[in-house]
Amino acid sequence: MHDRLLTDREVAERLGVSKATIWRHAKAGLLPKPVKLGYAARWPESDIQTAVESLKAERT
Repeated sequence: MHDRLLTDREVAERLGVSKATIWRHAKAGLLPKPVKLGYAARWPESDIQTAVESLKAERT
């Protein structure tokens, strides 16, 4: 199974927030830390989906 790696722009678009907010959330522990690939940072798609589901569950 291949897990697509998302850029900060793609994560921001999925969550409807800015790229700066994605980085603040990662630093605060609300989102997982990205995987570093040289100078690039990417988030596994499954990690973002799990984080979103967890945040939804906390709201209810």
